[in-house]
Amino acid sequence: MNEPTNPAPAEDQAAFDLGEMLGRRQAYGAVAGRCSAADAECMRRIRDQKLYLHRAPAWDEFCPKYLGMSRAHANRIIRALEEFGPVYFEVAQLTRITPEQFRAIAPAVRDRNIHLHGEAIALIPENSDKVAAAVAELRREGATEGAQSPSMVERLSAAQRRADQAIAEFRRLLDDNPLGLNKPLVQSAIRQAIADIQAVER
Repeated sequence: MNEPTNPAPAEDQAAFDLGEMLGRRQAYGAVAGRCSAADAECMRRIRDQKLYLHRAPAWDEFCPKYLGMSRAHANRIIRALEEFGPVYFEVAQLTRITPEQFRAIAPAVRDRNIHLHGEAIALIPENSDKVAAAVAELRREGATEGAQSPSMVERLSAAQRRADQAIAEFRRLLDDNPLGLNKPLVQSAIRQAIADIQAVER
């Protein structure tokens, strides 16, 4: 009679997850040529879940050896994902723009379009020249006229976007802990966030 097979230890599973993340990242890089949102999400999971420990003793050693970039550069990419969401990478795929430059034009990027003078330019490869020109124009206007304060609607839209990203991250934190070992910590953070928002509302 065959004995039941024991499940893989958690350490083996984490090593498997790391291999899967690295494989995905290589595939995304081969297809896109530049860093994509999916690529950034892979790096964030490797860093936040400490999957890199299966290949290197520290994140700053893992990055140059397995990601081909410095720790600082990897962290900048992850911060861009956390601050702007996938839309930053869609624009960056079409035009060379840094997170700092994107921050200045972010109010003009909505619903996978870049808005300029009443025109909505879709963020698709076929529009790469138009997107690059629109980004250049928005940056010029900001430099020559002074960055105008975003409207209340734009500020609310940006705040809602960041709130949606925070909610998505809370969901990921719960999903990434199927055994529920860190569930009380996540729930405590969620309750604190709700209390802070209710205090602002009052």
